[in-house]
Amino acid sequence: MKFSHLFFVFFLVVSLQLYSQQEASNWYFGVGAGLSFPSSNSDPVSLNNGRLQTLEGSTSISDRNGNLLFYTDGTVVYDKTHNIMQNGNSLKGDISTTQSAIIVPRPANPGRYFIFTVDKPDYYLTPGNPIEGVNFSEVDMSLNNGNGAIINGQKNIHLVTYNPSNSLQNEFKSSEKITAVIAGDCSSYWVVTQFMDKFYSFRVSSSGVDTNPVISDISNNFAPILDDQKINITSRGYLKISPDGRKMAAAYSQTSLGSPRTGGGKNSGEVYLYDFDDETGRVTNEELLLLDTYPYGVEFSPESTKLYVTTNEYEGGEVLQESKIYQFNLESSNVRNSETVINSSSNVAGALQLAINGKIYRAGYPKDGGSESHSSISVISNPGMDPENVTYSHNSVDISPNYVKLGLPPFVQSLFQDSFDVDNLCSGASTKFTITGENDYDSVLWDFGDGNTSTTENPQHTFAQPGTYSVSLIKTISGIPQEPVCKEVTITELPNISNNFTLTQCDVGDSDPNDGITDFNLQLAREELTSEDPGLQLYFYENENDAQNDTENQNALDNIYRNNSQDQELTVKVIGFNSDCFEIASIKLHTTSSVVLEPEAATGCELMDGEAEFDLPTIEQNIIAELGLNSSISLSFHESENDAAVGENPLSGTYISGAKTIYIRAENANVCYGFGSIDLEIAAFPRINNILELQACTSDFPLTLGDDLNITNPENFDFLWSTGENSESIQVNEAGAYSLRITDTNLGCGQSIDFIVEEFPNPEILELEIENNGQNSSVTVLTNNIEGLEFSIDDPNGPYQNTPTFRNVSGGPHTFYARSANSCEVAQFAEIIFGFPAFFTPNSDGYNDFWRPYETNNKDFQVEYIYIFDRYGKLLKQLPGNTSGWDGNYNGRPMPSNDYWFKGKLANGQEFSGHFTLKR
Repeated sequence: MKFSHLFFVFFLVVSLQLYSQQEASNWYFGVGAGLSFPSSNSDPVSLNNGRLQTLEGSTSISDRNGNLLFYTDGTVVYDKTHNIMQNGNSLKGDISTTQSAIIVPRPANPGRYFIFTVDKPDYYLTPGNPIEGVNFSEVDMSLNNGNGAIINGQKNIHLVTYNPSNSLQNEFKSSEKITAVIAGDCSSYWVVTQFMDKFYSFRVSSSGVDTNPVISDISNNFAPILDDQKINITSRGYLKISPDGRKMAAAYSQTSLGSPRTGGGKNSGEVYLYDFDDETGRVTNEELLLLDTYPYGVEFSPESTKLYVTTNEYEGGEVLQESKIYQFNLESSNVRNSETVINSSSNVAGALQLAINGKIYRAGYPKDGGSESHSSISVISNPGMDPENVTYSHNSVDISPNYVKLGLPPFVQSLFQDSFDVDNLCSGASTKFTITGENDYDSVLWDFGDGNTSTTENPQHTFAQPGTYSVSLIKTISGIPQEPVCKEVTITELPNISNNFTLTQCDVGDSDPNDGITDFNLQLAREELTSEDPGLQLYFYENENDAQNDTENQNALDNIYRNNSQDQELTVKVIGFNSDCFEIASIKLHTTSSVVLEPEAATGCELMDGEAEFDLPTIEQNIIAELGLNSSISLSFHESENDAAVGENPLSGTYISGAKTIYIRAENANVCYGFGSIDLEIAAFPRINNILELQACTSDFPLTLGDDLNITNPENFDFLWSTGENSESIQVNEAGAYSLRITDTNLGCGQSIDFIVEEFPNPEILELEIENNGQNSSVTVLTNNIEGLEFSIDDPNGPYQNTPTFRNVSGGPHTFYARSANSCEVAQFAEIIFGFPAFFTPNSDGYNDFWRPYETNNKDFQVEYIYIFDRYGKLLKQLPGNTSGWDGNYNGRPMPSNDYWFKGKLANGQEFSGHFTLKR
């Protein structure tokens, strides 16, 4: 960051919602493996409660106190209870992607997180297995009783990290790399990924993810040629930005597949260092650090002064011999020459990951022992030191009985930069700021973001109003102001909570329905206590003393709690997300008798594979009307009876299912009213795919959609298009996404069909580029920008060639053709190419009686004059530019059959010469 005046600074990075490093306290990786870092000064403790089974990628996130929130392998999300998060299935990452996922908070939205996932662009498995590329989903931690859920409609949103018009890029879509860092504006993040010779930087702000990336072209990257026998365009390996947001490193494990594919390519990997601009998201200044090896993990030291790389070394490009850890000094005037081997071992080169204690941990397993039994990882204890002082402990961190594979979880890299901690975030309280890291400064300047500043080393400040403030710290070292670091600090004002709120639950689940004892979902008190403010968290205790003493909120009661007596009182602590500020109140647990609901079965229209579509809001209204329930009663639907009893995991919207029974929970003004079940039955419906993909040439538009659905008795159905039309079919004039809702007017159910229309533009020949050497020419056909065109000359049926350039084209009239592989129209372009006949026959038969240049409309190739000579150099004829040609006579006498020579000049100044034959 550049600045010239101390008080006119847009502050650099450290943390937004991330008030300390504790958000990276819990790691889950490998086969059931995990580590917990109790503090920034402690070594990790092994965790045995993880559920991941991943070869490479994983990621996790904790709150500011180090309490686990959720973790994922890029395909499934597990919540803090280690159950699959609500709506947390079927993410579009892959367990064998180097960096399958990374979690980024949504700025100024406490408790909201984005999960970015990266699919595995497998070079061998692509056919029939579409690659999903980079996607993101949003988690709201206030959902599902505080366990979090992926928000409906905010799942697997695709990001374009490739050129959609390039068939190869469109097939693979991404590499296996993704990283994140706080942006230089201190109010957003950059999420960066790479594919081919481009980096894509997506900004994440309080308004969400900007799907229009900043694209950086790196011309010196390995940018593979499109030869699928030689180049591995999906080369794996880690991508990391330095904690200070200035540098970025990328490992490309294997840029060549070898020839043949099965061998010779594993020593073709490369490592590059780049400059990263955290203000603009741009990547520049590529520098090659390693080549002819197989790199995998990369990581920076906390001070961003050293870079570490793990590599495999192969004999003959295929047989693994050993692995190495390299250190590079980023402060050196020649970073590449600072290369130093820190360790060589028989371990496979795995991931490197910086931890909150300032150490770098290394994954991997012995090359001969296999990964199924390796239960330890390695550690670099002082990564910021010069090589001779670095302490590396091989296979020293025990994770048994679980196993390590290749990957470790990445985090937002800014978490690991030394900055400052913040305590006391309550409105009206004195907020305390404490500098972390080394005390290597002369003086400090704090700016609290509300117009107030301080030069006190560790100040306290009271904010006048609740809200979000950008607090910055500038250290002065040896008289030089350093680049500022900042945090977005949210000062919380909690609502007034009334004591003695009663949470009522129906008495169900045991043999005595009137004993006043049942299971309560304590989080159902949220709406009454907090008006469902997503930035607030509720923790429950059996007494106030337990609530007050549980400073890190780790000993609260389970959300599903079985009371001890009718009207038992509990204490609830209401706390701002990632805040120390809380209010305490009491609630009463009361039971009531339950009404049994027994509605008629609901019918859904058959889709495919024995499933149907059920509109749950419509079913709810039908049940209320059928049973004559009060309009104040609301229903929720659940897949299990237990979920219905405690109000967990409600189904919503359109539910796709086979024939089954689901369970109903009824509430009246947020008080339990009754339970029941409803059978879901399937009715026959025209079997139509939910998604129909169509490809059309430009000349095919307008295109008719829906006319090939072949619905029997269409008069029994209602049709509603996304265009507003209600006909069975419509005509569209352009490519795009269209949807049709078909409803059975008798059953009330139906199906939605998405039509994805892709347009293939017709090829168009714009002009010809001609290089003429007299008798023959080189002609290049210039077309509109369409990939994969083929070209022919003088015959629309071919043969066709892939290159647009034709060589040795004889003079005269020619027609050039261009066509695409998708069988759109064949473009054609007629032109007379400047040149001369190879012979003429002056026998007065009306054919080839005169020798003259081929006529052309190209003014540059208009002839100014031509001289004709016999074989001895005697001038026989001078032809003007507008000549009708030579008749083969000299001074009225016919010249004999023979070869004759000529030379001349064109309007563009070009001189030419050649020869032809006179035949009699």
